[in-house]
Amino acid sequence: MHTVPRNLGLLIFVLFALAGLVASASAGDHGPWAIDGNRVAIKGYDTVAYFTDGKAIQGSASNEVLRDDVKWWFASAGHRDMFIADPDHYAPRFGGFCAGAMTSGVLVPANPEQWVIVDGKLYMEAGSIKDWKADAAENIQRANKHWPEVRARLAAQSQ
Repeated sequence: MHTVPRNLGLLIFVLFALAGLVASASAGDHGPWAIDGNRVAIKGYDTVAYFTDGKAIQGSASNEVLRDDVKWWFASAGHRDMFIADPDHYAPRFGGFCAGAMTSGVLVPANPEQWVIVDGKLYMEAGSIKDWKADAAENIQRANKHWPEVRARLAAQSQ
């Protein structure tokens, strides 16, 4: 008789634990990040500039921030400070990897010159962003489905 409540309690605990893992994994975009050999994200481009200047601007090591063991470069101290204040807002979705390739669950470094902001989120593409934008809502939905799987697969490989 006590076995059922104990097992039920264990089941409830496991379900809540899993819900917490899913929530933390889906909150924000915490990598993996598209980095170069020096651990610089998105080829050194200023991720804040896409939002404030409406264009891709190369950052500088003199305005560097270290986050998630990755170097983020910015064109100005102001942009650096904006990123520090709200990194989840400014960081590119899918870690700066190609949003188009992510629709198939594949990691391909994006071209920081090919980008778009949709619903306040930055997406980058390896090829032309024009084709991806034509079906942006569907592409985002498909890529969002694969992103947790890709992250889990990479986490398992790094252990």
